[in-house]
Amino acid sequence: MRRYSFRRAIFIFRRLFLRTYHPTFIATNISDIRSSVMIFGVLSAFTSVVSLLFVDSLVRTKEASFWIVFFRISALLICFSCYLLAKKRIRFFERHIFSFTGFFIASLILVYIPMMVYDKPNHSYYLFGSAIVIASSAIILWIEPIRIFALSILFLCLFIPLHLNFSQILGFDRFVFYQDILIVSFLLGVGLTANLMINYWRFEEYRSKIRLRVTVGKLLRINQKIHDLSRIDSMTDLFNRRHLLEQFDLYKKRSKREGFCIGLVILDLDRLKHINDKYGHKQGDLAIQAFGKTLRSRVRSTDIAARIGGDEFCILGSPIDPIGLETLTESIREKIEILRIPVYNRAGETIQITVSIGATIFSPTEDPSFDELYHKIDTALYTSKNEGRNRITILPPSDSLPV
Repeated sequence: MRRYSFRRAIFIFRRLFLRTYHPTFIATNISDIRSSVMIFGVLSAFTSVVSLLFVDSLVRTKEASFWIVFFRISALLICFSCYLLAKKRIRFFERHIFSFTGFFIASLILVYIPMMVYDKPNHSYYLFGSAIVIASSAIILWIEPIRIFALSILFLCLFIPLHLNFSQILGFDRFVFYQDILIVSFLLGVGLTANLMINYWRFEEYRSKIRLRVTVGKLLRINQKIHDLSRIDSMTDLFNRRHLLEQFDLYKKRSKREGFCIGLVILDLDRLKHINDKYGHKQGDLAIQAFGKTLRSRVRSTDIAARIGGDEFCILGSPIDPIGLETLTESIREKIEILRIPVYNRAGETIQITVSIGATIFSPTEDPSFDELYHKIDTALYTSKNEGRNRITILPPSDSLPV
C-alpha cells in the first residue's frame, strides 16, 4: 500500500510539475499564448514607467540616477520587444515562444541587479518587485511549472546574496533579513502554486477537448457506417434499391438542368434457382457476388449500379446515348457469359451463368416515375427471357412511356 501511494505521488508530481506542453497543445492555443505575452509586456512597461516617475525619482546622486534611468529604459525596451514580437506573429518567435518568454523574464530580473546596487534606499522595492515579476509571469504567461521553478531558483541564487550583503552594510538585522526572505519565498510560492493549478486546468480542458474530438470522430464514423449500411447491399457491395430511388430523382433534375439523356438497365441472372437447387444456396450467393463484382468493374463512375432484388440488378447511367447504352449492356453480357465460378464444395468444378437484360433511354424532356419506367423495362426483360435468355432487349425512347 505504501509503495502504491509513493508511486501515485510520483506520478502526480511528474504530471503536475514536469509535464511540458505538447506541440498540438501549443498550436491550438497559440493565439491565447501570444495575447498573454502582449498583456505581460504592457503591464511590465506600465510598472516600469510608474517606477521611473515615482520610485526612481528618490535617488539622491546624479550618477546613480543616470544608471537607474538607463536600466529602466532598458527594461522598457525589453517589454516593447516582447510585445512587438508577439503582435507581429513572427513564425520563428512563435515556434520558440516559451524560450523567448523565459529570456525576457530573466532579462527583466537581471536589470534589477544594478538598480539594487545604485538605489540603496529602495533596495527592498527592487527585491520584492523582481519577485512579483516572477509571480505575475507565472500567473499571466503560459509557462510550464519547471521553467518557473528554474527561474525562481535563479532569482534566489542572485538576489539573496545581494540582499545579505546590503543588510550587512546597513547593519545586519537577522529578523528583518529572514522576514524579507520569507516574503520573497511566499511570493514565489504563490506564483508557482498558481502556475501549477492554471496549467493543470489548461491541460484538463485540452484533454477534454481531445476526448470530445475523438468521441465526435467515432460518432461521425459510426454515423457514416450506418449511412453506408442503409444504402449498400451487404452481399454484393452494390447500392441498394433505396439509394437507387434517391439518385433517380436527383439524376432526373440534373438531366433537365444540363440537357442529357439517362439510361435505365435491368439485369436478371438466368436460372439462379437451378443453381440453388443443384449446388445449394451458398453457391447461389457466390454467383450473385461474382456477378456484382463484374458489374462494378463494367460501369462508369457516373453510373449507379444497384441490387434491387434477389437476383435482379439495375444500372442508372448518365449521361448516355443509345450507342453507349448498347455498348455497356453488351460488354456486361459478354463478360458474364465467359465468367466461370468455382463450385465451393467440388474442387476443380466450375459453373457458368448468364444474364438477361432490358434497357431504355429517356430524354430530359420526359418525366417518368421509377415504377412506371421499371414496369416498361420489365417487359423488355421478359422478352429477353422468352427468346432464350442471355439476350439484350433495348426499348426505343418513344416506347419507354405510355402514350
